[in-house]
Amino acid sequence: MADRRTESDEHLAAYLNEHLLAGEGGVQAFHAAARTFEGSSHERALLALADEIARDRRDLARIIHRLGFRPAGWKRILTLAIKAAGSINPVNLLRQRRSSMAQFELDFLTGAVRAKLSMWEALLELSESDDRFDRALLLDLERRAEGQIAEIQRINRETVRERFLG
Repeated sequence: MADRRTESDEHLAAYLNEHLLAGEGGVQAFHAAARTFEGSSHERALLALADEIARDRRDLARIIHRLGFRPAGWKRILTLAIKAAGSINPVNLLRQRRSSMAQFELDFLTGAVRAKLSMWEALLELSESDDRFDRALLLDLERRAEGQIAEIQRINRETVRERFLG
C-alpha cells in the first residue's frame, strides 16, 4: 500500500502515530498520578484509568494497522523515551497531593484525554466516508474517553478542597 498511499494517508498516518506516541505518555502519566494519590481512595481509580488508557492505545494501534499504516521507527524509539520520562512524573515531581502541582497534574490528565476524545471524534467523522474504519469501535472509544474525563473530574471535585482550602 505504501506506493499507492496518498498525501492525505500520509497526514492521517502521522496524526494517528503521534496520538499513539502520546498514548504511551498518557499511560505513564496515569500511573504517576496514582503514585501521587497513593494510599487514598483515588489510587485504585487512577490505576484503572491507566489500564483503560493502555487498552485505548492498543485499539489505536489496531486501527493504524487496519488502515495499512506502520509506526515510524524513530517514533517507536521516542515512545521508549516518553515511557521512561513518564515514570518519573514530570508534572508533579515530588508527588505532593496537597499542592498546586497535584491540581495541575489532574488538569493535564483531563486535557490529554480531551485530546484523545477529539481524535476519536475526527475519526468518526472520517468513518462516514471511509469504510476502513470500524465505526462501532470508534463509538465505543468515544464513550470510554468521555467516561475517563468524567472520572478525572470526579477525583478533582473530591480532592480540590484539600489542595486549596487546607
